[in-house]
Amino acid sequence: MKLAVIFNGQGAQYPGMGLDFAEHYDEAKKVYQVAEEVTGYPIREWIEEDQEVFKQTRHAQPGIAATSLAIYNSIAPKLNSAVQVMAGLSLGEYSALIASNMLSLEEGFSLLKKRGDIMSRVCEKLNNETNVQMLAVMLMPFEEIETLVEEISTDSPLYIANINSNNQVILAGTTEATKAFRKEARARGYRRVMPLKVEGPFHSPLMEEARKSYEPILEEMNFQKGKIPVVSNVNLEVNTVDNVRDHLSKHMTQPVQWKQTIDQFMAQGITHVIQIGPGNTLGQLIERDQLDLPVLVFDKVDDVARIQNFLNGGH
Repeated sequence: MKLAVIFNGQGAQYPGMGLDFAEHYDEAKKVYQVAEEVTGYPIREWIEEDQEVFKQTRHAQPGIAATSLAIYNSIAPKLNSAVQVMAGLSLGEYSALIASNMLSLEEGFSLLKKRGDIMSRVCEKLNNETNVQMLAVMLMPFEEIETLVEEISTDSPLYIANINSNNQVILAGTTEATKAFRKEARARGYRRVMPLKVEGPFHSPLMEEARKSYEPILEEMNFQKGKIPVVSNVNLEVNTVDNVRDHLSKHMTQPVQWKQTIDQFMAQGITHVIQIGPGNTLGQLIERDQLDLPVLVFDKVDDVARIQNFLNGGH
């Protein structure tokens, strides 16, 4: 067996996420305590009582990362040395970096708080000036998406932001541009083109101001050599102490290559994947592409009972 662990990104939150782990595992409880102390946010209270706050990037990032790491730290001893590699979709890459010990919990949550604040601030400014949006495009050939984006972007900014799977691509741009794309896609027979409820045009050049503000903060972080390799969303390289700051800076304005990450895993002989974090988004992407890659979606305490069979090669 060759095992990869992947971490979910923003937008996967749901009421009560991760709190069952905090009740049963001291490791999970500690993660939430550290996250709350570092950020000053009542994360567990929000998870239990106020999901609305997670619509804001500045709150969603530490909240979802705390849940992912609470789950991972609870089960890490059961995984032993089985994990060959890690990755995470967008925000999930930060969960992976912290899980691999490239960043401590304290520094990781400090970085996420600052990153979320910067992104929310820039998104508010963009929406006040131009109105921006992200768009999920399903079941449309990638080459056709590329061509249409290129045509529309000559008049109004539009970019490919996430290549999530063979069947799902996320775009980012002005509302004018995303509406134009949606209209033309539907005229060509592609009906599954939907606006996303997010604050701004993540992973696109429209976030350049955020990237510039973020770079000095990255320089202050004390990155260490990780225990498990973490693949970068930006270029599929393994993050190292020397390149991780550059990767995370580019992460702000360049597309997430998630499909390519999974393709690389399979080419390198990964045979099983555990998805960590609230929801089952990444597991569904793999299943919908009908890849020969068993996935264990892990977001509830009840899933613990399934680990050993999965590690023994089960599905």
